[in-house]
Amino acid sequence: MKKLLISLLLSLALLLSLGAAVHGEARLDYVTDGAGLLTEAEVQDLRDQAARISERYGFGVYIVVVDDYTKYAKGSIENFAETVFDSYGLGYGSSGDGVLLAMSMNDRDYDIYAHGDFGNYAFTDYGKSQLAESFLDNFRRNDWAGGFRDFIETSADMLEKAKNGQPVDTWIPDAQPEHKPGLNPIKLLASLGVGCMIGGGTVGSMKRQMKTAVKQTRAEDYISHGGVELRRQSDDFVNRSITQQRIPRTPANRPSGGHYGGTTISGSHGGSHHSGKF
Repeated sequence: MKKLLISLLLSLALLLSLGAAVHGEARLDYVTDGAGLLTEAEVQDLRDQAARISERYGFGVYIVVVDDYTKYAKGSIENFAETVFDSYGLGYGSSGDGVLLAMSMNDRDYDIYAHGDFGNYAFTDYGKSQLAESFLDNFRRNDWAGGFRDFIETSADMLEKAKNGQPVDTWIPDAQPEHKPGLNPIKLLASLGVGCMIGGGTVGSMKRQMKTAVKQTRAEDYISHGGVELRRQSDDFVNRSITQQRIPRTPANRPSGGHYGGTTISGSHGGSHHSGKF
């Protein structure tokens, strides 16, 4: 009951602020300009465009702009988008398939909210980011009509691709196990050859030095005249460290393993978001 009352109050507040745009009816049109960014001709042209796309694909494409979203919903711009979509019963079909561009001019916030089974299929996380790129350049120049037109047209293009089983998405390769380079036979033989040459030379030199030793017949000949003297000896070793660097594999034309990014359902009403500033 409390939730229903909040929704009704929200609807009343939004309708009062946008009364001219919605003609006092308890619903929102495809395009609702509550911030006075567009002329009447621009609003009507965008509504007609959104209506054609929505009816063609059985999928709602909506735009709602307000001065300050915090007047209608607490929290984030995402909460505002969800509240508007749910309170006004937007979307097509039993799962409410649709996409909403919600904008708040006070802090220049925007949110793309995709809803419904087909909505989340057609508007993936990557797809929504690409959709945002289609209109953000217009908004940075305060070209509102051009940005909204790009939003509707790009949404239609993404819906067509999803209808054909190819939603706009990005391919993420699977993590590959660390690959250590194998032994190179040629380098191995060369290393062995060099080692044998160095080792053979060292042993030969030691052998030649040993030829100067003469066998002694008396024990005292092995002891110096000053008595036996033990001197401190130390051995110094040179440590060799080997550093192995992983060589990244060259991507093939067709990835051998991976997955598409898909859609992250983050809305409390079964939707997904992409939000930011313009």
